[in-house]
Amino acid sequence: MDDRAAAMAVTGGTETPASDTPHLENIMRASFIHIADTHLGYEQYGVRERFNDFSRAFWDIMEVAVQRQVDFVVIAGDLFNKRAIDAQTLLHAIEGLKKLKERHVPVIAIEGNHDRSYYRDGTSWLQFLCHQEYLMLLAPYMRDGAPQISRWQSDTMRGSHVDLVGGRLRVYGLPWQGAATNRSMEGLAEAMAAACAGEEAAGIEYRLLMMHTGVEGIVPRVQGLPAMAQFQPLRSHVDYLALGHIHKPYEFEGWMYNPGSTETCGAEESAWEDRGYYFVEIDTDEPERIIDLNKTARYHRATHLVSKRRPFVRHELRVDGLTEPETLYARLEDYCKRESYKHEHDSLRPLVQIQLIGILNFDAGSLDRVRMEEMVNSYFRPLYARVDNNTNDQDYIPEGDDIDGRDRSAWHELERRIFEDLVSRDNRYLPAKEQWSMVLSDLKKMALERDNPAAIAQFLRDKRSELMGM
Repeated sequence: MDDRAAAMAVTGGTETPASDTPHLENIMRASFIHIADTHLGYEQYGVRERFNDFSRAFWDIMEVAVQRQVDFVVIAGDLFNKRAIDAQTLLHAIEGLKKLKERHVPVIAIEGNHDRSYYRDGTSWLQFLCHQEYLMLLAPYMRDGAPQISRWQSDTMRGSHVDLVGGRLRVYGLPWQGAATNRSMEGLAEAMAAACAGEEAAGIEYRLLMMHTGVEGIVPRVQGLPAMAQFQPLRSHVDYLALGHIHKPYEFEGWMYNPGSTETCGAEESAWEDRGYYFVEIDTDEPERIIDLNKTARYHRATHLVSKRRPFVRHELRVDGLTEPETLYARLEDYCKRESYKHEHDSLRPLVQIQLIGILNFDAGSLDRVRMEEMVNSYFRPLYARVDNNTNDQDYIPEGDDIDGRDRSAWHELERRIFEDLVSRDNRYLPAKEQWSMVLSDLKKMALERDNPAAIAQFLRDKRSELMGM
């Protein structure tokens, strides 16, 4: 991309006199759609309608590609949710791709970590789609961990790149590399640098690179990804870096783009409302300076569009300070009353996930999850609802220092205090905490002496009736 003006005056490797040819003939204009992480076939939560949701999101984007009359589409990995798909998943993929095939719109794809084939595993389903000419699956030959630059061949379904737009635009692809990603990126940068002069002589004006990887730190829990600095050697050889893998959308410095997942694969993704895809317009006659005039010119405009998907409601309900289950149920109901009306007119019934968080001051076993989920269902009328208990119990911290735990003679009293403290954290047992601490001690003794389980259970029922009137 050095001396871009000179490259724009080259067509098919031969220089065209400006006086003989209109200026517009030297301009390359094209458009494409960039998607990733569609995860077709994912039957989330075991709900069949979720399987259809992931397909609908994909179909909608393919329809947009048709309506916008794009020149090509790139899929940066994880078209499928897993490598072993069923017939319905394959049919849904074809349903979307055939719209472009019928209009002779190329689709270029790479494998992601979810849909990559096993080594020596025969033909993958992505390769099947490639063989049926629904897409071109880029898979470079590797040597010593580094990709080799070679034109993609349909008979072998191997090669690092394809040329489009009359040979003026080159699309590279590097599928999921896992632990070898850093080495593969280094090798690819070196190979692209070596090929640069030949590409410009051949009339290549714009380079797009697909990779199924992400940038370290975008989502803290996802580890082992390349740091931003490790992408920089590629920058001088790539106009548009089309990423996949991380489901959170992001972009950097006008050359690195990650669209995010097209549907909600996990509850945390509901916070990333702008997930979707990119519609990109290329115009070599209208370069944009990204930051200032000293920066490299950008010859595209990337518009991030939000994909159509089912609403996903996720709420963290804090339980700190609540002393009994009824107060928790009341807090949950208050939330449902306050928020459910926002989804009354949704065209698709929402998914709702409630996470209980914080310090629970009573026995978690006393929570009625079925009652809570029924409450959520009654207000939201969702496709699916679940309540997850992610609370923590209070740790026991003994007060005072009048008992030395190293003194075996004091163990009985220390145990009694521990039981009494734990019992007092549940308000239902607080009025008779001393008696309940003795009950726990007796239960422990009976268990250690291997008393009949039925007798132990009856003892507990009798004490419960005696102390709580139940």
